[in-house]
Amino acid sequence: MNVENNSQGAKPKFLENAGETGEIIRHFDWENSSLGPIHEWPGSLCTALGIVMNSAFPMFLFWGPDHICFYNDAYRPSLGESGKHPAIGKRAIDVWPEIWETTIGLISQVYRTGKPQWFENRLIPIARNGRLEDVYWTFSHSAVYGDDGCIQGVLVTSLETTPAVVARQKIEEIVLERTAELEQANASVKNANAYLQDIINSFKQPLQVLEPVYEGGEIVDFRFKLTNQAYASYADTTPDAIQGKRVSEIFPGYLKTTSFTNVAKTFLSGQSDTWMIHYDQDGLDLYNEMTAIKMADEVILHFADYTKLKYLEFELLNKITELENSNQNLEAFAHAASHDLKEPVRKIKVFTHLLQDQLDSKLSDQNRATFHKIISASERMGKLIDDLLLYSQFSLIPPDKEPVDLNENIKQVIEDLEVRIHESNATLVLGRLPVIHGYKRQLNQMFQNLISNSLKYRDPAVAPSIEISATTCTENGIDYAQLEIRDNGIGFEQQYAEAIFDLFTRLHNSGTQQGSGIGLSTVKRVVDNHQGIITAESQPGEGALFRICFPSDVRW
Repeated sequence: MNVENNSQGAKPKFLENAGETGEIIRHFDWENSSLGPIHEWPGSLCTALGIVMNSAFPMFLFWGPDHICFYNDAYRPSLGESGKHPAIGKRAIDVWPEIWETTIGLISQVYRTGKPQWFENRLIPIARNGRLEDVYWTFSHSAVYGDDGCIQGVLVTSLETTPAVVARQKIEEIVLERTAELEQANASVKNANAYLQDIINSFKQPLQVLEPVYEGGEIVDFRFKLTNQAYASYADTTPDAIQGKRVSEIFPGYLKTTSFTNVAKTFLSGQSDTWMIHYDQDGLDLYNEMTAIKMADEVILHFADYTKLKYLEFELLNKITELENSNQNLEAFAHAASHDLKEPVRKIKVFTHLLQDQLDSKLSDQNRATFHKIISASERMGKLIDDLLLYSQFSLIPPDKEPVDLNENIKQVIEDLEVRIHESNATLVLGRLPVIHGYKRQLNQMFQNLISNSLKYRDPAVAPSIEISATTCTENGIDYAQLEIRDNGIGFEQQYAEAIFDLFTRLHNSGTQQGSGIGLSTVKRVVDNHQGIITAESQPGEGALFRICFPSDVRW
């Protein structure tokens, strides 16, 4: 058969809405990277990427000792039009050589202490658009913990604030220039105010010009001399409506905050000041960076509103907490369910041993063999329960693959199905099977379901015959092990060759064959977990042929 390279596999859940960068991740050659293929990534990395890739806010993730880079579509514009993009899958030192000495120092602190970092309007020149640009950022570093409870990565939420910083610098330059002009030309205050009004109206961020209000020789309030619409919108009004009024008339609670005290200090000292404030007065809930600059007998106050950024940060933290709680609840439930299932199996094994010891002198060789099978079956049942527990934790701790000898695997399945095979007078013809790198218990279940399916849907007039063989094939330089399972059962219409693998699908509902419609869907899931392909061929009355291809790591 024609086997396609399926190394990419189905699109991971966390990449379903990830856009351009999600496609880059999905098609990146991870097998030759330090992280390995996507299906082997730890659950913690997949969870972190699910948050990053599905966020509309710029986010960047450093992962592992090589600081492998991930980012979402929202972060993409920060890399410029040429140069660094795409940087996904690359080592951070290779992507950011011009700033790595500074960056690694900050990241190392997070790895060492686990404490988050917050930086505001930090100048970090980066190479983009064919040149080294001075870029200002407000960003945070947060530790991301791996499945082992250790810090494995650093999550970066960032916002480029270059326009705001440049705007503030321009304001300072304008203020200085205008002050000099006023001192030299002794221009009127009215003309100066008109000029400043034109300036601040051009800014989208809140901006105002204030003059102090004195009582008893002390500053007790400020009065609006000029404002722009962005600021007036906080009070659902217009600049003209509040001009000339005291700030406390519009926002009474501001007198209790640094919105008043820091502005007063700037006016009295003449020193510019910048600070962060959470303003939760007057029915507002705002997160702002405020900059106060004294100009003559007035203060210019500029805002950078980071409220949306803060809400996104809170939402991110809440989602992380919800995911952690959900995972903990799932793990606790799985452990409890495993204990309840294993207890009766343990008793079967213990009492079987006791019964065997009590009857030891009276047992024939056949009796001893029967006891051995009971004990072996109980041990396999206990192992199966352990594997079910492991399966429930797939999203947290993916199971390790191991070399699986399919010859030994099929022998174990035949022993488990010995009674059914004997009762149906079935004949099994086994060819030599390979050793593949996979999940032993899952492959055991795959063979058991396929053979059980052949026995269940046998032709009542003919003794069942099941042939299991294997060959190799190569596609795009990759070796595949191709298994064939052929029977002489009642078969099915070829048009249902794909539908039979759907959960709870049964083609024969006459009541003569018992089943839940889960068996072949379980087989399909096992094959998918091994990045394999399964197909079926059949016609009514001509039996069925299942072909399964497993890629790579094949030995004979």
